[in-house]
Parts: sequence; C-alpha cells; structure tokens
Amino acid sequence: MLGDVTRIAIVGGGIGGLSAAISLRRLPNVDVQIFEQTGALREVGASIALGPNGLRGLEEMGAINALDGEIAFRSEHGYPMVYRHWKTNEILVKDEHSPSVYHRRHHTARYFRPHLQQALAENVPPDNLHLGKHLVNVTIRHETDDGAVLDFEDGSQYSADLVIAADGISSTVRSTFLPEHKLSPTGLIALRAVFDVSHIQDLIKENQNYRNLFWSMMGKGKFTVVGLGYDGYLDKSEGQNESPWKGKIWDDEGNVEKFREVYKDWHPSITALLDRVPPGSMRVHPGRGSNEIPVPVHAGRIALLGDAFHPHGGALAAGGSLAIDDSIALFLSLQYVQQLKLKSPNTNGITGRQTPSLKLSASELSRALDLYAATRLSHVSRVFDVVERMKEGVARPGKRWDEEKIQMWARNKTEVVWLHEHDVHKAFEDAIELSTSS
Repeated sequence: MLGDVTRIAIVGGGIGGLSAAISLRRLPNVDVQIFEQTGALREVGASIALGPNGLRGLEEMGAINALDGEIAFRSEHGYPMVYRHWKTNEILVKDEHSPSVYHRRHHTARYFRPHLQQALAENVPPDNLHLGKHLVNVTIRHETDDGAVLDFEDGSQYSADLVIAADGISSTVRSTFLPEHKLSPTGLIALRAVFDVSHIQDLIKENQNYRNLFWSMMGKGKFTVVGLGYDGYLDKSEGQNESPWKGKIWDDEGNVEKFREVYKDWHPSITALLDRVPPGSMRVHPGRGSNEIPVPVHAGRIALLGDAFHPHGGALAAGGSLAIDDSIALFLSLQYVQQLKLKSPNTNGITGRQTPSLKLSASELSRALDLYAATRLSHVSRVFDVVERMKEGVARPGKRWDEEKIQMWARNKTEVVWLHEHDVHKAFEDAIELSTSS
C-alpha cells in the first residue's frame, strides 16, 4: 500500500530523471514516479559523453543495456580525449584514464542522446512514466506533513513525500524555491550535427584520425560534429555585421554553410569532414548558465539533480556523468537513513521489532537530503571553479590565442581524472564521517 511507502516524484524524463528513477527504485519501500512534460520521450541535443564514473554508476544501478557497444562508442586507442592543433593537426595532448579503469566497458563512451535515453527508459516500468505532464507549481504542505503537491498544466495533481527536480537547466522546481537564482547567456554557442556515418565512411578509411578527434563516432552508425565558439566571434571587427547565430534559440536549425565558413582556414582533414555534413543536420545550442551553485535541497522535501542542480552552462563533457553521480548519491543517502530506521530499537513503536515496511518521516527525509548535499557540493563546486577559469581564458573576439599560448596550454593542461573518475561512494563516506563527528 502507498501509505506504507515513501512516495518519490521525479520531475523530468531526460537522462538525469531516468537515471534517478533507476537508482532509487533499488530502495525498499519506495514508490517512484516520473513526470515528463513532453508527449513522447525525446532528448534534445546531439551527442553525450559518459566518463568512467557515469558508466560505473549505470552498471551499479543495473542499467547494463546502456553500456552496450551498439549504442556506446568507445575509441580503439583508449584515450578519452585527444587534442589536436587546429591548423597543423598535430597531437598537442591526450587525456588518459587512470590504471583503475581496466574494464573496456568503463572507458569513456559517446552516445547519440536519444539512444541513451531510450536505453535508460527500458529499465523503468511504463506505468511509472507519465508523459504530457507539464509542471506549473510545487507546494510544500508544512502544516499537515503530507509532503509536496505537484500541480500540472492539465489540472491533475500528485502528492509526494520527496520531489526530485530533474527538469533541466531552466528547472521549474528550482525557480519555485529559488526565484532569485537567474541564468544568463554564457556567450558560447554549440553547433552540433548528427548524421549517418555513411556520409564520411571513405574519409574514415583514409584517415583514422577522425576517431581521435572530439568529432566522433557514436553508436548505431551515427557520427557527430560539434563546434564551440563565442556568439560574437563573427562580429564587425572581422567584417561581419552580426553573428550568424543571432536570435537563435535552443535546438534551432543552423546554417551548415555558415558553419563551414568559420572553419575554412583549419586543417584540410577538418574542412574535408565539414564538407560532408549534410544540410539540415546542424542544430544551434546557445549556452545559458550561472556562475553560482543553487542550494540543492529545500524544505526537507525537494532535491535538485542534474542541470537543475549544477547549471554551469555546459563544459568538460561531464553533465551526464554528474547527473548519474547525483542519482547514486541520492540512493546512498536514502538507503543510509532507511537502514538507521531499521536498526532503531523502537521501529514503529514496538521495541525490538523490525518492520520492512517503513515510510520515511519528514525529519528522516531531511537528514537524507542533507547527506546528499554534503556528498555532492564539494565536487560540484570544483566543477564550477574550473568552468569559470575556462571562461576567463577562452579565445574570443579581440582575444585570440597565438601559437605560444596554444603550446603553453598543452604543456600545462591538468589531468581530468578527478572529474571523469570521481568516486561518489568515497564522497558519501566522507559526508557520513563529517556528519557523525560534528
């Protein structure tokens, strides 16, 4: 009976929301429901990379199908990322996995977002996924201890003990509890194309280096090209009246010819590839974000997850793995509090009796969410710090990188194991130790 379980509502059916559902469904005595505003699962975007931490997280929660090589592309050389000189094509530096990443299934993988979303959805019972549910409001019932009420645009409601906000960078839940937390344009534009690999199959055969670039193979015979730059990098200083991307909103179609024009002076292997990008395959994704981390938990009932929690504007190819780590941290925190309750000598008021049907109280949920925040905030703060430093050093109109700066960057580039191989279990153990010693 639902009266005996902890009711968890997840707002958002993207990669973060689905990962949270898969993770939290492992808990006993919980009922997990997902509410997605679109009428069909449709991940907006192009490629997504998952590092070893994200892949291990999916494996841990049982989403083994999402690691399958059919949808997850892993490079043969084994390097997560290879950086090349834009003009000479020489290798400047390579990211590497640590020795602890010895299973190929944990090597950094790249997906077409809809493929990953569909694989995750296969791990959630269809009856637990509610489509066409556009959230308009969330209310906490402090006076009755009945949890939170979700109001949807179609007039329906749902009551939950715990609400997980996985509704993206423009989160409705976050704006309800943190109306002062604003996003602003980052100035960065991502231009992404996804197309069938048949368009460039001969180029790959001639030059295997395409597999070493960020412009990469994905699963199921898909290939992606991603260009990053500042919205104003084609401005009056370069003889242009305005950016060709001016006025574009998320997922608008981009002009492939304009895209090629930007890269016309790059190495021939790159321009040859761009010549094959099919018309209609380019999408424009203007960056939006914040340089401040929103408070991730509210009223002992609300937890932010994924881009709703860390809206840094997109960088480091870490967003998907961050959301998966959030999902694992939430599971660990709730599991810990559940186990404490089971060990209590006065469970359900009967001394010495343990009952498997345990609904977490408001105070117990609040404790679990505090542990979740303590587990994640240090790591997320480090991500935000790195993103801010990247923004300060990025090339932009009037601030180009010369050859000396390029080579200096390559010599001084720091390792990224701390990010892509983050140990969320160790972070949780640290949070427990801190909470019990204070």
